[in-house]
Amino acid sequence: MQTDDKGYVITASISAIRKLDCDEIWQITRSDKGITGTKWVPELAPGWDLYNQYLNNWKGKPPEEWWPLYEKTFNEELKSEVKLAALRRLWSLVNSGKVIALVCFCPDNTWCHRRLVAKFLEKHGIQTEEYTNSNTSFDESVTQPVLF
Repeated sequence: MQTDDKGYVITASISAIRKLDCDEIWQITRSDKGITGTKWVPELAPGWDLYNQYLNNWKGKPPEEWWPLYEKTFNEELKSEVKLAALRRLWSLVNSGKVIALVCFCPDNTWCHRRLVAKFLEKHGIQTEEYTNSNTSFDESVTQPVLF
């Protein structure tokens, strides 16, 4: 995906961690479960109040009911000095040519804070992509053996 000397950001579920081709993997979760090969950056996770609101009131409910408030609250959190400091570190690394992956436990980014972080970064000139299995290329020029 890289088109110039700037790096970019990949967002993904932790389940894809072994498939990511990047310089650093930032674990942007509330949980400090040490995952080998990652740097834990809780500053880019939802704040404790929002995280607890999700766990206690929204988890298991249709996201359409709670997502607008979650999104609004998290976007407000992104304006805090703590989160801005982490975002500035990330911006600096990417602008120096690094590819940084942001990972969390959500299997899909549709209702996930990592997508909101990516949108914030895109507004500030950082290229982002969500890792999916379709991101891996298959070389169709390779002849497959015919078994029958």
